[in-house]
Parts: sequence; C-alpha cells; structure tokens
Amino acid sequence: MGSDCVEVESAAWIRRSTIQEAACLTFVRDVDVDRVARAFGAVTEQARLLDIDEFCEEAFARQERYPMIAVRPLGDRLLVVEDGGRQGRRPEVLRRVSADTTVVSAFWDIDRLTRFSYAADGVVRTSFEAVLPEYREGAEPDALEDDRAGLPWCDSDPVVLMLALAGRITGIPPSPGWLAGEFVTFPVAEWPDDLVAVPDPLDNVVGYPPELAPAVRAGDRRSWRRAAVAVARHVLSLVGCLEHPVIRRTLSSMTLGRRVDEGKLSEMVREWSWRSLMHRPCSKVRDQFRAVQVLRQATHADPLTAVLAALAEARHVRGVEQGDLAHVARAALSGR
Repeated sequence: MGSDCVEVESAAWIRRSTIQEAACLTFVRDVDVDRVARAFGAVTEQARLLDIDEFCEEAFARQERYPMIAVRPLGDRLLVVEDGGRQGRRPEVLRRVSADTTVVSAFWDIDRLTRFSYAADGVVRTSFEAVLPEYREGAEPDALEDDRAGLPWCDSDPVVLMLALAGRITGIPPSPGWLAGEFVTFPVAEWPDDLVAVPDPLDNVVGYPPELAPAVRAGDRRSWRRAAVAVARHVLSLVGCLEHPVIRRTLSSMTLGRRVDEGKLSEMVREWSWRSLMHRPCSKVRDQFRAVQVLRQATHADPLTAVLAALAEARHVRGVEQGDLAHVARAALSGR
C-alpha cells in the first residue's frame, strides 16, 4: 500500500500546474510528431514552438474557434497536451492515433468529468470515468484491470489517480518534467463525430410540410436510401459543389448500393470545416461545408435515419427551401 501511496503522491503536482483545472493528456507509443498530429486532425502547416504557459494562453485565446494541441517527446512516447480540450478522449481520434500502436489518455474538466481511455491497433479497448472505474466500456473492458489494481480509487483525487495509472502503463512516472521545455503546437481541424443511432428518427421531420411524414412512414429501406441521396444531391447542387471528386464518388456509391469511402468523406468534412472557420458566417464556403454535412448524414447506416438526418441538417444551409426539399424527398420515396 505504501508504494501505491507514493505513486499517487508523485502525481499530485498536476493540481499545482498550469493545466490543473481542465486538460487532456494523451500518451502515444510513437516518435513521429507529424503522424500523431495529423491523426489528431492538426493543421500541420501552422506548427509553432511554444512552452506550456505560452501554449495555454494561445489555446485559451482560440478556444471559441478551434482546439489546439501541444506535442513533445517523452521517453519512447509522444505526449499530447490539451488545455481544456477533449480530442484525446474522443473515439474518433483514439482510433486514428492508435493505428499500429498503443495510446493512453486522461481527460478532466472544470465540471469534474473525467475519462481514462486505452486504445490499441485502431480500437478503443477500454474507457471509464475515473470516479466509477467499475463501469467500463470498449472492446476489452477489463484490459487494464491488472494495471489498475491497488490504486486507491475510492479515496483519492481522480485526476491524480489517472496520472498514476498512466505512469504504470507507460513506464514513465508522473513528473512536472512532463510539461517542461518546448512543445510543437498546432491548431486542430476536428474530425467529425461518428454517426450514431437515433432512437426515434421521425422526430427529425419537424419544420417540413406535414404530408412528408406519412410519405416517409410508408417507405422502405430502398426508398429511404434513394430519398437520402436525392436530398443530398439537391442541396449540394444548390451550393455549387456537386462536381467535387469525393462528392461524386460518394453519391455514386450510395446510388449503386456500394460501400462509401467513409475515410475520404470524413477527411473532406474535416478540411472543409477548417476552411469554413476562416470565412464569414454567411459565406459560400460555410454553406458548402454545411451541404457536405448533409451528404455525410445521408450515408448513415440506417436508411431511415439517413434521410431524416439529411433533411434536418439541410435546414442549416442558406437558400434551401424546405418545401422544395420535401418535394424532392417525396418524389424519391415514390420512385419518381
């Protein structure tokens, strides 16, 4: 028990550090800074060298527009620091960063939310709240139980415990040296969230003509998918980006019932999201980004959710008339 207390005490410095209130620390078994940064969604051409205090000031100043990460070598790993960020806890990021390697991350925020995650070979193996480690998720929920054993989970600061556990797994004991020296810092163009199941998709017809809901209810999987494609195509045509190669290939795959290249589409959504941040809210670029979001929703694995989520997303695109879009959807549902 004594050694366990020493482990916890050695991590207590985090509560006196620059990132004491809210942060995410991610440890990646890799030495390729550019590869890891790209997996986080970093805009690598805007890399800068900053110390931790300078980085935190920059991240705070930019937080309303985009997240930032800071990367530095730490033993045989790279440490990725986020001040108040959450990228290292997101499954969408963990899967990419852990391809062909292993990743450990510890997240906490000012609302006392925490998350400890372990990913390997592109799969989130286990993930849990530090205050409730008995409730674990992932492909192998018990993957870290041997490492976790012995730490005082019921009566210690959960953030300090997460760092102690990270030290056990990585073999790099918690130390203020983790945050010493210069970091390579990057702004982040976020990866889009995973498309998730919707309990009652028909709730998303709100705002459209009342005759649309019965037409949707009367459809089947084939007609729903056809309508999702038609809605996306209509919106993309209105904003003038129907001929983009990734968009054309995605629409073609959906029409022919083939597998969509989700990686290429997600990369395009990420890039266009970043471009949209650099323009005025009412710009054509932002409308094109919103239209691509419609397309991505239309690729949802469940065709009913796909058509309704695409219709819901289309409401955010300037120039889209809901009556016209409802007509397009109804025509596709009926096979016209």
